[in-house]
Amino acid sequence: MKKLSYILSGLLIAGSSALFSSCGDNENFWGPHTLTDDEIAEMARQDSIKQAQRERIDADLILEYNVEFYLSSNAYDGGPVEIDMDKIAAELGVDKDALGAALNGEGGLDVAGFAIEGSTHADNMTSSNSGAYWGHWWDKDGNVKNWGDEAMVFAEFNYDAETGKGVFNVGQYPGHLVANQEVKFIEALKYQDKRVAIVITAKGVERGEVKATIVASNTLTLSTAPNDTYATVAVEGFDADAALAALGAGSWADVAWVCTNADGSYAQEYSADAPGFWYDKEGFSGAWGDNASVFATFQEGQILIGQMPGQMTAGSTVTINFSAMYDNKIVENIVTVVIAAYEDPETAPEGEPASIEKELTLTKPYDADWGATDEIDVKEELRQCFKMTTYQIFSALKSGEMNLWVGEVGADANEDGTAAYTADAPGYWLGSEGQRVAWGDEAIAYLNLGISEESLAFYSGNHPENCNPAGQTIKTKVILEKDGITATYNVTIDITAPAATRK
Repeated sequence: MKKLSYILSGLLIAGSSALFSSCGDNENFWGPHTLTDDEIAEMARQDSIKQAQRERIDADLILEYNVEFYLSSNAYDGGPVEIDMDKIAAELGVDKDALGAALNGEGGLDVAGFAIEGSTHADNMTSSNSGAYWGHWWDKDGNVKNWGDEAMVFAEFNYDAETGKGVFNVGQYPGHLVANQEVKFIEALKYQDKRVAIVITAKGVERGEVKATIVASNTLTLSTAPNDTYATVAVEGFDADAALAALGAGSWADVAWVCTNADGSYAQEYSADAPGFWYDKEGFSGAWGDNASVFATFQEGQILIGQMPGQMTAGSTVTINFSAMYDNKIVENIVTVVIAAYEDPETAPEGEPASIEKELTLTKPYDADWGATDEIDVKEELRQCFKMTTYQIFSALKSGEMNLWVGEVGADANEDGTAAYTADAPGYWLGSEGQRVAWGDEAIAYLNLGISEESLAFYSGNHPENCNPAGQTIKTKVILEKDGITATYNVTIDITAPAATRK
């Protein structure tokens, strides 16, 4: 307390002295101080020094690149940036291929890939938060951000040992960038006491309106059966060589694809596997979902068409425009897709249906990638049991006239009495006792009956997190039932230890 009193007394005395001495000496003592030109200049100088420090990149070699790509609302598209690996390797004093291998995560050199924050130019020693060993997601200010609301662009590095090229694949977060917005970010390397900075400016641009001349037009028809597996079918009659010649393009890699919107304009942004589009039920540019009909894509000189599961029934039809464009020229392809009734190649077995019961063992090593066992074909058994063709069984399972149950017929049914599958239908996630469970903490393995118009086969696999990595065995009973006839399978799922851990 005594020390505090001395301090307060000193302050009061100093304040009084200042008050008395100010009387008459400076009438504006209590007013705001007006900066002189010299003071303003000094402050500006100090600010410029601080700004220069913030903008300075701490690196022995700085390489700058630009990449421009079309904006997308639904895709992570972008463009490649090839960096000068020869110059970088020379600066670091290392072998280029060894450097490339290390940056692919293949070991060798003790080189560190990291990031430099855009706002502060501080080091961020995280090597990656994107899909590559070296690469990052970035926000609008060039700061490292995780995938999410603030993320704008990403960079992922890959080195190709065959070509000796190192490339950053720069892409976008769908719908986050606006037209002509630039994001500058800094990927960096450190080896011993040497540092290299790669400064990349990414810019998203809008696609201009298509203004092109139709130089050729093809009217094509595809007749195909209903399909719920996204399988594609080639459109017969499309002459790829003639189309490429009409466009005047050197290769299909140079060609873009378009389809039509409802207003007659061209849609350019791919909505299916590139290059490809989803179409609505009227045949215009659409999106995956309940109003989708088919999708079109192009691979190896063929136009391929697939269907939206559950939407294209026998007798339905849709006409789409899937056209190739190059250098303001278009080869128009009008494709009418006709969904025809499936022509069953089989004849149902003769005789009366009769229930069966079988033993089944599915074996595979544990893995962390959701891998499946080999399939066990049960087509002929089921054909004889139900006296139906493979397609008839497939159709009955799809419609719910036939169901696959766990334990007993009718267990855990939906309100309409059909089976409530918890894995790929018809199939289930199973717990440790072989009971039906939902995907989640109790799920140990899945058991599915793979079905198509031509095949019926059981397969299984383990849950990467819940199944014991040392191996685990699950026993269960599944029952296929239709009109009181059953095919019962007593199933053993044997998940073994991976070969590398076996003794």
